[in-house]
Amino acid sequence: MLAAGAAASVLLVTAAAAGPPGRWSTLAEGPGVPGGGANEVALARTGDGTLHVAWREDTGPLTAVIRTRPISRAGRPGATATAVAGFGLAADPALVASAGGVRLFFAAGTPTEGLLSATAPGSAGPWSGPALVINAELSRARTPAVTLDAGGTPWQTWYSGGGIAVHRGTSPGAVHVLGGTGTNARPNIAADATGRIWVAWCRFGGPEPTGTIAQQVDPATGAPVGAQIQLPGSATTYQDQAYSTCVLDATVARHTPLVARAGGGVYAAGTRGYPTQRAVTVWRLDADVTRRTDVGAGRLGVANPALAAAPDGRIWVAWLDRAPGGTRIMARRSNRAGTAFGAVVIARPPGGISSGSLNLSAQADRADLIVLAQAPSGARRIQHTQLLPGLTLVRASVQRQGTSGSLVTFRANDAGEPLAGVRVRAEGRTAVTAANGVARLRLRPGSRRVTAAGTRAGYVGARLVFACC
Repeated sequence: MLAAGAAASVLLVTAAAAGPPGRWSTLAEGPGVPGGGANEVALARTGDGTLHVAWREDTGPLTAVIRTRPISRAGRPGATATAVAGFGLAADPALVASAGGVRLFFAAGTPTEGLLSATAPGSAGPWSGPALVINAELSRARTPAVTLDAGGTPWQTWYSGGGIAVHRGTSPGAVHVLGGTGTNARPNIAADATGRIWVAWCRFGGPEPTGTIAQQVDPATGAPVGAQIQLPGSATTYQDQAYSTCVLDATVARHTPLVARAGGGVYAAGTRGYPTQRAVTVWRLDADVTRRTDVGAGRLGVANPALAAAPDGRIWVAWLDRAPGGTRIMARRSNRAGTAFGAVVIARPPGGISSGSLNLSAQADRADLIVLAQAPSGARRIQHTQLLPGLTLVRASVQRQGTSGSLVTFRANDAGEPLAGVRVRAEGRTAVTAANGVARLRLRPGSRRVTAAGTRAGYVGARLVFACC
């Protein structure tokens, strides 16, 4: 079972012209941009650290284009470009980083019908002319999800009338349908470090197990391998009826959160609870086991969890929290093994959110957060910021030493891993944690409440209040 950290930190954010940690930028806004929870935005990070963002933008009652925009490693957006125009676009795009730059996938109805693809050396272009990948059932009308296997071959999945479609490569070929009774939607696909390929989706209705379903597929053909797995806790019984919380925390147009961890394992995320989703859950999928942890909770409900895999094996998870004071974005980062999650950090988008959805992309030291937001005023925006991980500070022990005061031992950690170089302050005194994450302060005698703070560059700081001494 994965372990969860307990301490919380706070990240305060305000509007600004660029989006490094603590600042927001607007990538696009207007009535034609995607907003709220009914759309996907596509993300891909190239080897130079640039994050590429793609989205569908309506330009008229029956016309749309696909725009792209790069974001530097430091969080500064580049120029917006138009990647696709002149096609009837029925869904949102998908994007992957390829050896030569980025590859875009999108569904079109006219003038070419089916799933198409275009490439560019970067999101600014120039873009190749779109080429047909495949015209199979509903491939022209559904938002695809895409991954690359170890050999660099793209895999696509989308939901069709008969189930979840899976296709390998960039030319017409066999399409395998991962079926089941009821409604199957919200597919995503990921290839792990061992070569296994997983598909996860949401199933609701019908007599078969519902909730978030996972299935391995053959890396050579895409045919299903083994049994489908119902992720534990993804369906809730309420008044003697089973409900799939995955269809409640986001619309069927969104993807099920699914990422492959660097170093092994595939992770999925979802919510638990009915009729209000009150917990955010992360599952780790391995060859023969599924492990689960709850990473967050919300009194008024949680929604739209998102995942990202960092290059050092860490996993980021973020979600919307419908808090009494307004919607907040909560996020946590795991340790390098992906087995425990650290302190919560909190972001508040400028202007507030009446509806919204999240996408994440992780770097070694931070995460890029993309928010599709519809503000209470009705304005629709794609917004970006970066999140730093939170450090955890705990009081380990107090040694009372008579009239000379008390020696207080503090421990600082990053998702359970000892953290050196944390500056601990309390009552005007300062100490710095050693390699084992330990620092000690001698505090004056007398009973009272003490506030300690821990700070280190590259982290959101922590505060701790305790009785002393």
